Amino acid sequence: MSRHLPVRGAYNIRDLGGYTTAGGGMIPWRRFLRADSLHRLDPSDVTRLHDEGLRLVIDLRTPQEVASAPNPFAAFADVHFANLPLFDDLSPQAMSRAEVADAHPLLTFYLTALETRATAICTVLSTMAEHPEGGVLFNCTAGKDRTGIIAALLLGIADVDRDQIIADYALTADLIPDLVEEFLDLSRARGGDVESYARLLESPATAIAATLDHIDQSYGGVTGYLEKIGLPRSDLQKLYLRLTRA
Repeated sequence: MSRHLPVRGAYNIRDLGGYTTAGGGMIPWRRFLRADSLHRLDPSDVTRLHDEGLRLVIDLRTPQEVASAPNPFAAFADVHFANLPLFDDLSPQAMSRAEVADAHPLLTFYLTALETRATAICTVLSTMAEHPEGGVLFNCTAGKDRTGIIAALLLGIADVDRDQIIADYALTADLIPDLVEEFLDLSRARGGDVESYARLLESPATAIAATLDHIDQSYGGVTGYLEKIGLPRSDLQKLYLRLTRA
């Protein structure tokens, strides 16, 4: 199967299936999908994703973002839709004002999210764990930062090795150049700081690698982090089984 799902109206829908785990297994295809905003998705592809087993869509954007660019699955009868914002006012633009020295500005963003958005992260993962059946899709605007954090945690739960997690994150850069150009054009038209904004639209492997280092050094790994922030062990086990059991 193809990791990237080419569809009309979205750039960055892709499957977490196919990654290998420490136990020698493989994450099943069409079990978990990560995505950018779906508001321009062609109706035929909405139906196609449902027909391929999609039953839960979690939109990580703020309610304001969802209102301005509605998710088509919110009105799709046979798919459960949940708007579970990973951030409130925390955004890459805000975080760029407090960078870790000598690091990419996104690193501060990711570390701050891990340390301050524990309740939101637990809610997202518990919702995934408790949904009874079918595929799960989670998305944000570019499918890069909010989605990237959740994807890295899911792959960590499944015991996917570090190099594969980093490669999954960095793959976004190959898929969204047109979307990045669209965002920069909008920023330019509004008189924004295009140079700084462009850095925040990157997908540098170093940022997610340093985030994984932080999780390993501070918590002993993804499982340790999730247990520390209060994700129930029963939900952790359910997610592990959904990620690893054929």
